[in-house]
Amino acid sequence: MKGLSWLFQLLTGIALVFFVVYHFVVTHIAGSLAYEEVLKRIVSLKIFYIVFLPIVAFHAFNGLKVISEEYGFKWSRVFYIAMIVAIAYGLYNLF
Repeated sequence: MKGLSWLFQLLTGIALVFFVVYHFVVTHIAGSLAYEEVLKRIVSLKIFYIVFLPIVAFHAFNGLKVISEEYGFKWSRVFYIAMIVAIAYGLYNLF
């Protein structure tokens, strides 16, 4: 892993610690998992999820790309295309 890819992996990993803790506190500790409550929470935290989704997708797909490159596969474009599709699909479902 080189250059900006490594830096973004590090930064998104650090950001995910805070995002995931906040997500668990809001959804599982302070909130309810009832359907109506989840819908209200999605509407009220829409900006949070718009930021959270690309960070999770980049971190996951970049990690898979790096692992595959260590085993000799050179599929970096495939992983970035899959990441963009996953982000677009997630944002489509959020709205």
